[in-house]
Amino acid sequence: MKILILVDSLKIGGGSDRVAAILGSALHDEGYEISYLTLMDGNPKYKFKGDYYTLNETDIYSENNLKRLFNLLRYSPKIKRICKDLNIDTIISVGDPANFQAVLSRWLFKNTVHLIITQHMSPEIHLDSKIKVQLIKFFYPMADETVCVSKDMERILNESYGIQNTQTIYNMMDIEKNIKLSMDELPEKYKILFNKNYFNFINVGRLNRQKGQWFLIRSFRKVVNQHENARLFLLGEGTLKKELKDLINKLNLNENVFLMDVQENVFPYLKNSDCFIFTSLWEGLPMTLIEALSMNLSIISTDCKTGPREILCPEIDLKKEINYPYFGEYAILTRNFPNELIFNNINKTPLNESEEVIADLMIRMIEDPDLNKNYSNGLIIAKNFDKDNIIKIWNKLLKKIK
Repeated sequence: MKILILVDSLKIGGGSDRVAAILGSALHDEGYEISYLTLMDGNPKYKFKGDYYTLNETDIYSENNLKRLFNLLRYSPKIKRICKDLNIDTIISVGDPANFQAVLSRWLFKNTVHLIITQHMSPEIHLDSKIKVQLIKFFYPMADETVCVSKDMERILNESYGIQNTQTIYNMMDIEKNIKLSMDELPEKYKILFNKNYFNFINVGRLNRQKGQWFLIRSFRKVVNQHENARLFLLGEGTLKKELKDLINKLNLNENVFLMDVQENVFPYLKNSDCFIFTSLWEGLPMTLIEALSMNLSIISTDCKTGPREILCPEIDLKKEINYPYFGEYAILTRNFPNELIFNNINKTPLNESEEVIADLMIRMIEDPDLNKNYSNGLIIAKNFDKDNIIKIWNKLLKKIK
């Protein structure tokens, strides 16, 4: 079977981009002929197995609805032509806008390939227009299958959008490979920073609104007030980098909070940290949480929609109301943050309730070694997402639609 993985890009730093590289490579190892088609080109890229093609566009995320519609009509015939040239049997599209591109190519231009679209973000997040709601309701049923990366996301599509051609397949990860990668040494310039005389917190993700790192930095001022040996490392790049850097300066945290670039191999950094802090406002199925679990790293995470509860605390019903903070078997969940940007000093804008709670939890992690140790057993549930288990489900689906 010849499969085309259609995705925005394969550039390092994007969650769905990484998922596309991992999925395509795993299917390649299963004997499928894999090609990637990206809407945008970008470097450096995640490592992948298969052939690579790109439309090399630059404006697929335009905020102008007419421009988005024009792009849909412009890219879709190109996708059909590439499918014909490569004799593709099946398209697997990864995320929005690739899903809309794939479905439109099939519907409007009579593309006869099988089609699996994958939903990587809750459709309820940032629906900026009624047009997008209608696009989901109209286009998604035209796919052979809509794969959701979390059960909660599938429930939302079923109940709120009437989409029924769905199933949940978790994002996969090579746990054994993660452990091997963690054996690499840190670069020399970072070894001195990850000093064992400090308690090292870490956050990995794009520096953008979704990830909520400004709340973490503001909360960390309270942590450092009580424990000068606390350090926080943020690995990533993004549109809010300057604002976050300025916030660190305002809070006089330059000796305690470090903005670091995107790292292709995050595992030595995770291995040399003491606790992973996850502050996203919304998600799909965050791979960084699974990475942290695979390193047996204690985790404090917001209970945002969707993914964290499903990954970290599978014992909780997805619809159940819980009290925060929730001390689960494998991680601690805390209340989600409000969806607002705050870059003020805490003297000007005091910590809100959610910031106070996450600050207090970080302080408890420092002061109670037993608490930290009790949450250093995440490898047990990380194996729920191991590629050997997930690839079997993909094989079954591909055989079914063929």
